[in-house]
Formats: sequence, structure tokens, C-alpha cells
Amino acid sequence: MKCYFQALLIGLFVSSRFGEISSSVVKCTKPKGATCVIKSLPTVDSELPDLSKRTTVRILEGSLANLTVKLAEKLPIRILWLEELDIQSVYVAPHFEELRLRNNKLGRLETNPSSSSYALKVLDVSKNLLNNATQLAPLHGLEELYLDENRFTELSMAVFEKMPRLRVLSAARNGLVKLAPPTSALVLNDLTTLSLAHNRLASMSMENWQLPSLQTLLLSDNSLAEVDGLDGFERFFDLQKLELAGNRWSCGWLQHALEKVTIRQSLADSDGTLLDKSTDGTDCSIEKVHGICCSFTTDADDTDGDNGSDASTAPDATKPVVDAFLPVLNRVREAIVQLDQRHEAVRVAQSELLKKLNDTLQHRVEEYTKFLEEQEDESERAHAQAARVLQKVIKLEGAVKRMDSETETVRMKEQERKRLLHFMVDMKNKLLRQAIETDSLWVQANAEKIDYARRLEVASEPSAK
Repeated sequence: MKCYFQALLIGLFVSSRFGEISSSVVKCTKPKGATCVIKSLPTVDSELPDLSKRTTVRILEGSLANLTVKLAEKLPIRILWLEELDIQSVYVAPHFEELRLRNNKLGRLETNPSSSSYALKVLDVSKNLLNNATQLAPLHGLEELYLDENRFTELSMAVFEKMPRLRVLSAARNGLVKLAPPTSALVLNDLTTLSLAHNRLASMSMENWQLPSLQTLLLSDNSLAEVDGLDGFERFFDLQKLELAGNRWSCGWLQHALEKVTIRQSLADSDGTLLDKSTDGTDCSIEKVHGICCSFTTDADDTDGDNGSDASTAPDATKPVVDAFLPVLNRVREAIVQLDQRHEAVRVAQSELLKKLNDTLQHRVEEYTKFLEEQEDESERAHAQAARVLQKVIKLEGAVKRMDSETETVRMKEQERKRLLHFMVDMKNKLLRQAIETDSLWVQANAEKIDYARRLEVASEPSAK
């Protein structure tokens, strides 16, 4: 009896567990569509819905420690959103095209060593725990890569040499202190956006970098004094946005690097490069170049002085000289500010004048266009009237031709009538002559008859006697 109750309890426990598993079937919020949105991911093993006709899966809530090879292969989709799920590792399946993995605990990306081709184009691993970029090396087809707010202290640019289609590379807010140079020339013909802002870079070399399509370059809030191998930002001839504030630029280098760059004066301008400016609260010890704080002495010079024999006295020796020139420098800066204000006022006045001239020119153009339209309308009306007159002329010519034809017909008929009349008169005359001749013959015949009768009478009289 005791064994029977034990078996019954085991059966109830097993049935309850199977009931929990069967009730934890994951479902998409919408039964149809290209995107499957899963509101919550259960903690127990769950059966995935049918994803054969889906292209995107997005999980909104839950917890998933690892995206394993087995689980990834069960996802026949191209786009996968796994954000804020405390994921620690992810297997990148070769068929994935877009992975959104922001705000997890991701420290490792796994790939298949036997696979040489990956379809992945977009990878967003911002706000994670990654510290080694070499695990990205197999992903040669990447077009957008977001590495912001991880734990990279060194970024090897050689990793990106074999990513020729890369368009966006963002590694901001990582605490980077070093960019390892590429093994050869870094040629990224399609790269339009490069962000290395909010790091701890004190030096940077772009000597072997070829970025012909670069439009946005963000280097703000680092410790850069200059960029090695870059004579000027005009090298990036399509550059539209440039952020440099919050560094320790050398004024000489910065002035030279921006010398040939057309700086936009306002957001309304369409030509040139939009350059950020140091905020009003930033302490610019010496000077500004296009609104960017800079200094005529670099940290490298300070470091050399610290290593010399007079390291303890050199700063103290130069400080009185600097203090003596500070009033003059302040007056110069005030004069520069006034000149900038005057320049801005002149620019505004010129802009207003150009606007008025443009409005006047536009008004004149509209009037001329209206006049041309009216002339065109008048010409069209004259052309239509001429066409109507031409049609009437053609009709009149046709009528004249018909009249000429009819006149010719009448003339020919008249000639025929005259010929006929002449023929009739001629015939009449002939008949008259013949009648006269007939009468003459008749008279002659009668005369001969009478003469013949007389002769008969004369001949008969002797015989009677």
C-alpha cells in the first residue's frame, strides 16, 4: 500500500511538471507577419513557435544566459533583437544578418571555426562587457558595427582591414587609450561614420587610413593634441560633421588642420562641415580655433620638461611671463570676439541683402515668366487664328479651282454649242441651195414637159389631115 502511494505521488509530480512545460509554449504577439515579437521569455525551457515564415524575432523581457549553437540553429530568421536580457555569450549563426544585443552582460561572441562565410551586416553590442575586438575578425561582411560603452582599452584597427563594406564604426565611451595601427593600409571605401568620442586617447595615427566616403568624424572628449599622419581634415572631401571639442589640441596643428575646411556658420547652410564648439563653461587657458579650445604648449612639451634636470623650476620660471602677458592676451581675445561679432553682423547684413536681392530677382523672374506665358498665349492665339485663316484660304482655293473647272466646262460647252449652231446654219444653207436647185430643175422639167407636149400636138396634126 505504501508503494502504491509513492508511485501515485511520483505520477502526480511528473504530470504537474509536464503540465508546466506544455503551458510554457512561447507565442508571437501577432499570428502573422514578418516580425515575431515575444513579450516575455519564460525561465523554463520553452517550445519556440513556428518561425519558418518569419524574418525577425524580438524578445522584450526575460532572461537568457547564453544563445547557444543549438538554440541559434533553431532560429531560421535573419534579424534577431535580444536587448536587456542579461546575456553573457552569443553564438553568431552564419545565416544571421542583423543582431541587436544592446544592454546585456555580453563578454563573448562565438563563431563557427569551420565557417568562412557570414551573412551578418549589422551588429549592435553597445552597453556590454566586451574587451577584445579580435573575436569580430571572421565577420567580413559587416556594414554597421556599434561597440559603444564596452570595456575596450585597446582597439586593433587590423580587425577592420577585411571588412570592405563597413559603413558605420562606433566605439564611443569605452575608455580607449590606444588604437593599434593596421598591419597595412586601412582601406574602407564605404565608411561614412567613425566615432571614437568620449575615450582616453592621448595619441592617434591616421597615416595609412583611406576613408574617401567619410561624412561624420567624432573625436570629441579625448586627450588628443594632434592626429598623426593627418595634415588636414580636407582629406575627407565629403566631410559633413566634425566633433573635436574636449581635447588638448595644439593650436598650431588645429589651425593648420582646419585651414582648408569650409566651416558651416549655421545649420541652415548646406555647404561645408558642421563643427562643434567648446561649451561656454570650458576653461580655455590660452586660445580657441573655430570655437575649439587649444593651447600653444602640448602635454608632450610638459612631459619633456618634467624629465629634464630643471623640471622643478621650469614651470615656476615661465609662470610670471605667462601672467605678464595674460592681460594682453585677454584684450586680444576681446578684440577677436568683437571682430567676430562685427563679422557676424556683416554676414547677417549681407545675408539679408542677398535675401532681398534674391527676392527681387525672383519677383522679376516671375514677372518675366508671366510675360513670356502671356506672349506665348498670344502667340498661340495668333497661331490658331492664322491656322483658321489658312484653312479658309485653302477652302477658297478649292472653291476657285472648282469655279475654274466649272468655267472651263461651260466654255467648252459654249464652244460645242457654237460649233453645233454653225453646223446647223451650214446645213440649213445647204438645204436651201438644194431646194433652189430642185425648184430650178422642176421648172426646167415642166418647161420641157410643156415643150414636149406641144411637139406632140404639132406632130399629130398632119397625120390627122
